[in-house]
Amino acid sequence: MHDVLRSARVLPAAAVVLTLAACAGPVDLGKTVTNKTTVKAAGSFNDDALRAVDPCGLLADDLVSGIGKKKPSGVPDRRGYSECSYSVSDPQSGKDIRLLVKVGSDLISAPKQVARTVGGLGVYETRTSTGCSYTAITSRGPDHGLVATAYWDGGDPCAAATKLIESSVKAVSEGKAKYEDTPGSLVKLDPCAAIDDKTSGDVTGGPVKKEPDDIRGCRYTTRNTYISVKYTIDFDPASTTKSYNPTTVQLTDKVKNAVKFKSTISPNKCQIEWIHRGLTGNRSENINVSFERTPPDAAQDPCAKAETAAKVVATKLASS
Repeated sequence: MHDVLRSARVLPAAAVVLTLAACAGPVDLGKTVTNKTTVKAAGSFNDDALRAVDPCGLLADDLVSGIGKKKPSGVPDRRGYSECSYSVSDPQSGKDIRLLVKVGSDLISAPKQVARTVGGLGVYETRTSTGCSYTAITSRGPDHGLVATAYWDGGDPCAAATKLIESSVKAVSEGKAKYEDTPGSLVKLDPCAAIDDKTSGDVTGGPVKKEPDDIRGCRYTTRNTYISVKYTIDFDPASTTKSYNPTTVQLTDKVKNAVKFKSTISPNKCQIEWIHRGLTGNRSENINVSFERTPPDAAQDPCAKAETAAKVVATKLASS
């Protein structure tokens, strides 16, 4: 995934390949966010468990129908593995209410103390002029969370966001809304396990610290140098990187058409991206490996470093 995120709509046919699990069951939509612990969080919310959660499965039919009127041709919009949105219309004003779920998000400024809980998880609220988010903190150090957001300029978005966070936490704790096991998929893999310690240290020039960006990305960091590994669902990188004038590089005997490029936003970072597994709807499971040193070293080729790391990732995944 590049510096500028691109929203990707995975059409229903893609569910045949990355099977969408059953949606959450009936939820009391009249409940509000409360201090009371109602569900034991247990291990359902660690990073490994959250990688198995299909966010579009958290936008259950009974939930969106309770918030607004479903659109006849409405289809959830998937962005990567862990983010999904869906729009309904307010029956009274006809204005859209957009619902968004993010699973395993990197929480940049999560408060250390929270006054509310949902299902045993600490929850905090964030508001904008037309939106409201409730974030359930699922892990600390790094801080990751389940984020439920509603955008509605014709009413109270926090009422919709409250229903969404409660039903989402409940569904995850009950083991619902899961991706099915799919051989060869990246969906349940930990990007911090993509490169062994020796290789990452050789590339960066010293012992590395593994720092998850979220549950789909990881940085292998040594002082002012890092390797990044990201897994996502997106379009063919040969098309999406065209404006950066990419070149083709062969990583293994099976990965012959990876693209190598530097973006205008991060010209000192060299990125290599390739299709790991094709999906329907012109989408694919992609891998992005990058290398960057700050400040850059004129005597060092960041693309040679990125290519070394990418070959290790591609080789390991081919044998797994």
